[in-house]
Amino acid sequence: MLPIDLNNETAYSVVVFGASGKLAMQKIFPLLWSIYRDNRLPQGTRIYTFCRTPLQTKTYRLQLIPYMNLDKNRDPTKYNSFWMNVHCVQGEYDKPECYEALAKLMATHEVKHNQTVANRIFYLSIPLAVFDQVTLNVSRKCTSTTGWNRVVVEKPFARDDVTFRSFQSALCNCFKESQIFLMDHLMSKQVMQNFIALRYSNYLWGETLNNRHVAAVMITVKSTDPVSASRAEYFNQFGIIRDVMTNHMVQMMAMLTMDQPYSNDPEDLRIERLKVLRDILTPNMGDVIIAQYKNNGVESDPEKCGYTEHYYIPKDSFTPTFAMIVLQMKTQRWAGVPFILRAGRALNDTKIEVRVQYKATDCDSFHSDSSNVRNELVLRMHPFEEVFMRMRLKRPGEDLCLRESELSLRVDDRGPRVPTSLASMLLDVFSGNHSFFMRTDEQCEIWRIFSPILSIIDNDRPRPLFYPFGTRGPIAAYHKAERAGFVFFASDEWHQSDETLEYTVQKSKLLIGPHTAFKPIRTIKPRKSSKRVTQS
Repeated sequence: MLPIDLNNETAYSVVVFGASGKLAMQKIFPLLWSIYRDNRLPQGTRIYTFCRTPLQTKTYRLQLIPYMNLDKNRDPTKYNSFWMNVHCVQGEYDKPECYEALAKLMATHEVKHNQTVANRIFYLSIPLAVFDQVTLNVSRKCTSTTGWNRVVVEKPFARDDVTFRSFQSALCNCFKESQIFLMDHLMSKQVMQNFIALRYSNYLWGETLNNRHVAAVMITVKSTDPVSASRAEYFNQFGIIRDVMTNHMVQMMAMLTMDQPYSNDPEDLRIERLKVLRDILTPNMGDVIIAQYKNNGVESDPEKCGYTEHYYIPKDSFTPTFAMIVLQMKTQRWAGVPFILRAGRALNDTKIEVRVQYKATDCDSFHSDSSNVRNELVLRMHPFEEVFMRMRLKRPGEDLCLRESELSLRVDDRGPRVPTSLASMLLDVFSGNHSFFMRTDEQCEIWRIFSPILSIIDNDRPRPLFYPFGTRGPIAAYHKAERAGFVFFASDEWHQSDETLEYTVQKSKLLIGPHTAFKPIRTIKPRKSSKRVTQS
């Protein structure tokens, strides 16, 4: 943040509710610090913590050091100045007088610097149990009368369609839709903006993203990490579907499939997303695979054990740590194209990507042994951000034979430096840009899609399949994706190393059985310069 301009009449206050929680400590405050360090935080911004746990700035800042990514050569002075703008407030969520004290403190700082316009952001990182109390008291006691007020809400956004209606009422009765920002931590703004430009500004992709050319779409959120003790209570209660599918993954699907908005106005974009969500058919349990990781019998690390072997997880838990759901749409553009949502923990790889798989050519004039290989458009959000197209070109040499290649656009290391996706999202809150934030009626449609299967999983408690820790997930999920129309492949020059492909396949064979869901793989040593990871 730049030094306070004495002529600046606008004050900004950011109040983090639930500041003693893991999310605030590991995500929100490191985010605020990174924006401040890069001089992107508006002048006159002050940060307030509000939680039931008594906090002191001098001790709280020390607790956050492991998460702040500090550079000891350049950051100490600026880190000290950052904390001069942080003020800790202790209070009970159900006591209005605590909110009055918070509002009084904010007003005192605003008056001190003769700032006549007070803009306030309320960042809610709180359990659902206190959500109603916090939103009501904030709207009654803490809002500004001389500037704008905005509320940022962290997931979970309720548990199902029934509980979301009360969640939505509590939120919308206290704040206008234009004041509400439903935060998505996994959204890559740069990648999605690149895709929007790619699709709507280029005839090639604009005319081929439809059911005449696309065979299947797979959206993947994978992590090598098991469920940690700090997230165990939340995860065991909500599971993998509520954790990432009912927000981030469906939002990516909506952004991918929506028609071109009338204008660049954020509301036009949200209208098109809502239309798409209304056209997604409700799946049944036949469209779902759920699974849970188990001990693979070869790991020496005690943390890499089965889900129910963790000391912080109930031994009889059936909570899925892996899920695959096949969705269909009833629009003319996308009818018949399967959208495969796949997410899991304790897998072989960590990545977030959308993979649009085109139909194979009708005939192969080259008579190659890979005629069934399909072109793919891949939007990757993690571990790095990029957009690339998988295709086949001529192999070097005299003979006319084919090899796999790619048309690549890295979006994280070209051009001027831009803030991280999450930092950019928070800056959008300051500017009032809703483009990449779901509206509450959009979230209501998402719960309409998922609530029937979640109700069956919660009430009937079907036993999940099992997959060994560190593998690619249950083999049944690959079979289901193939039956839906997605083709798995692994070929020369298209994987990072032998470890990411051959080893994990052999490990799966050893631990699961001799059968594999992959197409026949030619074991050819990859190029040293290859940067692609495997498709699975």
